[in-house]
Amino acid sequence: MFSCINIFAQSNPTLTALYERDKNVIKLRWQHTDKTVSSYSVQRSSDNSVYKDIYAPGISNFISGDFLKFTDEKISTGKNYYRLKINRIGSSSVITPPVMVIQGNTENKWVMYPVPVGSLLNLQFLGSGALRGVITVVIQSVSSGTVFTRLRLASTTRTIQIPVNNIGRGIYDIRLYVDNEVVWKQRFSK
Repeated sequence: MFSCINIFAQSNPTLTALYERDKNVIKLRWQHTDKTVSSYSVQRSSDNSVYKDIYAPGISNFISGDFLKFTDEKISTGKNYYRLKINRIGSSSVITPPVMVIQGNTENKWVMYPVPVGSLLNLQFLGSGALRGVITVVIQSVSSGTVFTRLRLASTTRTIQIPVNNIGRGIYDIRLYVDNEVVWKQRFSK
């Protein structure tokens, strides 16, 4: 005896987050594309464990394809995690993977976003001083050691956008060098 289950191909929106240092806020954004969604809830956590709802827009006036936005003005120093709870008609719900944004002492720091990484990886220098020397960016697979990206940029660069749609799912190390000295490194998953 077989039971039949109806499976609907539903796409979950990708939540993106961007820290605006000048205003000390985090801007969140996602696209409304699924007509079976009854509501959204933006959730925040400081430990990626316990989440609280911080914003729940009414979606009755939105059209499929609209971008929904929220600006979090109550961010904490350190790690801020965000996720989107998607409630669908019929009481089912889905939670997107968390996005992490770090806010803190940014004297000589780089920030990477979005996390998790999609098709474009952004690096932003938040330090107050000038960078001296040529910047080199290297992205390398943790499992195979294969180097996928090697970029050289001018020291006046404060924001770097790297297309990563050519690399597969996995865990990668990213390193920034200034004049052949590692000044920042981070691990990310795709």
